[in-house]
Amino acid sequence: MRLEWLAAEVMHGLPSDEARTVVNGLLAEVSARPGWWPEPGGEEFAEAFGSRCWVSFVAYVDEVEVRDVGWVG
Repeated sequence: MRLEWLAAEVMHGLPSDEARTVVNGLLAEVSARPGWWPEPGGEEFAEAFGSRCWVSFVAYVDEVEVRDVGWVG
């Protein structure tokens, strides 16, 4: 999994270690569930939602690129 620059900035700016842990848990779940991924090629977005966060991502043949992260906790 690769974080696009915006997602990396948001992850860096999350308010606590707990927030980063929750978001990383969702990212791990997304990585483990290729059925959630959009068609490879980086043109279609998909989103996944946790209890206090969400991620927006695109898929490539061999990895997922996270484009944005949101936190509502």
